[in-house]
Amino acid sequence: MKLRSLAAFALFSAALHAAPLAWKDAAYTTHEKVKTTIRGQTATLTVPEAPAKPAGAQVQLALMRLPATTATPAAPVVYLHGGPGGAGAEHLESPDFRAVFAALQQQGDVIIYDQRGCGQSLPSLIPARERFPAETLATRGAFLAHLEKTSVAVRDRLIASGHDPHRYTVLESVADLEALRVALGAEKIRLIAHSYGTQLAQAYVRAYPQAVERLVLVGSRGMDTSRKLPAEADDMIARIAELARTDPTVGAKFPDLVATLRRVLAKLDAAPIAVELEDEKKEKFTLQVGGFALRFIIAKFYLNDPDNTKFLPKLLDELDAGRRPWSLVFNLGQLLRSPISYTWLTTDAASGVTPARAELIRSQAATALLGEAMNFPFPEINRAWAMADLGDAFRAPVRSDVPTLFVAGTLDGITPVAQTREIMAGFANARLLVVTNAGHNSQLRPAAVIAGIAGFFRGEMPPASVDFPPMTFMPLIATNK
Repeated sequence: MKLRSLAAFALFSAALHAAPLAWKDAAYTTHEKVKTTIRGQTATLTVPEAPAKPAGAQVQLALMRLPATTATPAAPVVYLHGGPGGAGAEHLESPDFRAVFAALQQQGDVIIYDQRGCGQSLPSLIPARERFPAETLATRGAFLAHLEKTSVAVRDRLIASGHDPHRYTVLESVADLEALRVALGAEKIRLIAHSYGTQLAQAYVRAYPQAVERLVLVGSRGMDTSRKLPAEADDMIARIAELARTDPTVGAKFPDLVATLRRVLAKLDAAPIAVELEDEKKEKFTLQVGGFALRFIIAKFYLNDPDNTKFLPKLLDELDAGRRPWSLVFNLGQLLRSPISYTWLTTDAASGVTPARAELIRSQAATALLGEAMNFPFPEINRAWAMADLGDAFRAPVRSDVPTLFVAGTLDGITPVAQTREIMAGFANARLLVVTNAGHNSQLRPAAVIAGIAGFFRGEMPPASVDFPPMTFMPLIATNK
């Protein structure tokens, strides 16, 4: 079925089957040391799992509404979370996102929801939390085998409950968003999206351009950039190395961060290191961590934002000197605790990559510092999911005249400014706000960025740039523990 006809059917299906929402008062209390309580309303939106089969299996989307604080609300703002596989409510844990939502509540309702398979939405594609076997991260093959095993468990659980794992792609999420608009009773909605959510927003505005009043895309991912270019990671590492070389805190120890990184990777490639951890019951266990796992961890945790990047010299110094790798212990805890939905795997497997970009990735990975770790576990993980490729028509750039504000950080290593400019080429009424020194998750921290987004939704011209304080690296702490 062509994308256009699928979108038309999804609109027809949503209009027929979206029921009024039954909102209930609710509160969300953050997990911060100093807790914050956010008050709003929650509801559940039930949609067909397969838009073409409205009487078939159903998906329940968990919604939260932060009510307007004005007596004359404009069109509701819907927030599209990233991942894929994240959750909407988790952004209430971030003071930055809370500040954005509060500013937008002054204009209208803010709707936050967990996309299908994610967060509190049902069915869930979140794997059971379990301790990694000791050798899981020792080699790429062992890591892949673990993800395939857990994928099969999630897939089979989904099928056993009467659901179809092939219905968890961007296209179904587009139909869900349209069903949400209809259920809200809104002729038009305004969208603010982050990371993968920006790809979903672009797919939606391509299918339903008349339904979007204004669009804000933060840390933008294009229709054919689900798979990252290894050379972009190299460029980011080179920038970090230069910043570290001139940093007064770590510069003396890191005149050549790249050389240190190569040395550490070679060390772990030759022999995985044993890292002792504690589980939630304070019971100790050990993981063997090899060079590929370290590449994956650096790609996922250290290249996206100064909040994380500032720890990279400390991580490398600990590993290079053979001390207790406290930074790595923290990263491994992130991997073990992270409730990421496996819609990450179904969605990105279906979104795929054009042949030209696939060849570029292959050629760059051969010499890149992190190899193809940026894109692990694709494409092999699709052996477990067998997702159909959405095709090059899906991956074609989006063309739109909807007024759109792009926000990009100069230290965002996973959705770089250059990539944002490429996406913007298809948007006739686009504006770019560059946040100097900000990364993927910190772009919304400056008050001027929040004011620019709020102003843009009111029809005002946003600033072209906002400055964020320069990154300061964490001190190197020598310890024999």
